[in-house]
Amino acid sequence: MSFKPTKQQQNEAMAGVFELYHNPINDNRYDHYIYSFLNALMLYPDDLKLALELTSKLNNQLMQPLTETEKEFAYQQLSERWIDDLFD
Repeated sequence: MSFKPTKQQQNEAMAGVFELYHNPINDNRYDHYIYSFLNALMLYPDDLKLALELTSKLNNQLMQPLTETEKEFAYQQLSERWIDDLFD
């Protein structure tokens, strides 16, 4: 599967990364992680390793970063949201 975001989408993702880095969503850590991952994918659509590294850096900005188990739960939530969106 190939995905090529537009320049506008990448600019919005960069703004999102900047916002999450400087103003982490500490009251909803799962959403913070999911938004971090989605923005990172927009910036690095062809390099999952870089996207995950950026997601990890943004996760570390939280007062209480997600554990590995919580990260798995966040990915599960994201997967469920994608499926719900596909069938709506």
